[in-house]
Amino acid sequence: MTERRPPRRLRLVLAVVLAVLVIGSTAAVAGMRLLSDRYEDAVDRADLLPPAPARSGGGPTEPPKVKGPMNLLLIGSDSRTTGEPGDGRSDVVILVHIPASTGRAYVISIPRDTYLPIATADGERGSRNKVNAAFAWGGAPRLVQTIDRFAGITVDWPVIVDFAGIRKLTDLVGGVDVTIDKRSVDSYRFLPEGSPYPSAPCTDPRGRTRRCVAFPAGKVHLDGKLAEFYVRQRRGLPNDDLDRSRRHQQYLRALAEKIADRNMLTDPRGLDRLVRTAAGMLTVDRRMPVQRLALTLRHLRAKDLAFVTLPIAENRDIPGIGAVMVPDQARCRELFAALRGGRLDDYLRRYPPNDVRHGR
Repeated sequence: MTERRPPRRLRLVLAVVLAVLVIGSTAAVAGMRLLSDRYEDAVDRADLLPPAPARSGGGPTEPPKVKGPMNLLLIGSDSRTTGEPGDGRSDVVILVHIPASTGRAYVISIPRDTYLPIATADGERGSRNKVNAAFAWGGAPRLVQTIDRFAGITVDWPVIVDFAGIRKLTDLVGGVDVTIDKRSVDSYRFLPEGSPYPSAPCTDPRGRTRRCVAFPAGKVHLDGKLAEFYVRQRRGLPNDDLDRSRRHQQYLRALAEKIADRNMLTDPRGLDRLVRTAAGMLTVDRRMPVQRLALTLRHLRAKDLAFVTLPIAENRDIPGIGAVMVPDQARCRELFAALRGGRLDDYLRRYPPNDVRHGR
């Protein structure tokens, strides 16, 4: 496919941030410079990367990275933040690796309760805690340092995704459809009287009989509010946070495919609404060259994506910290050695990726 072909043929299927980046590039390819500028302006910017080490001799700094191999870190938040310390813990941590060819993307979910050494304020190895503590204690820069040290990589571009915006974006595209393997009940999500959403009887902390959100097995249509419930559920799933991470991946793929299927990219008015809504969910680093990255990633399609979850060895209760997920150290070393060496396809032949066409 060349850039001259109709942009509606671009199958946008990466997570929200990459879908948005590709949308921005599509606007540029189609000659819609005005939309491309509006998109760039809608994205918030903040200092999300740790300070770069000073260059000897006062030489020029390296230009912003826009080619592979490249690592993006998606940080899900409950509200639009600047990534500063004290903004709260992040419930979603996703590492996206783009190899040198930029024709493939590997989406690696790191469950929020993963028990890792948290980087200290100066970027050194610190004591272990849940990975989302890094964001609470030191904002996006410390989370980046934590992942860098654990994986032996360099995160090139962290991006904060406001997952509260899921409702608005999902409703904009007319909802999404997901396939669920087994019925589940979220006993922490109470519905008001007369709610149209599927429910089941449950009891709240005061012992009162309530109705809780229930997700039936089979194909389920999610509007914005129900989509938010779906990606936030944790209790009531067979594998707790691991299943929630897979739900994130499943939803993001379904959303991006719906954007492409509705041909929203060929309608200037629809594209404008989509770009502004989706870009309004993002905070990126001040130096991130958004449109240039979009052009780099514009060829990604559904078949080019692989969804993976960080290998976990066991669940454990740690005094003073609570329930944590302990990484499988040997598997993690193998995973990140393959990432650094450009051999992730070999790794996935041994350990198949998640099938995100369905979820728990």
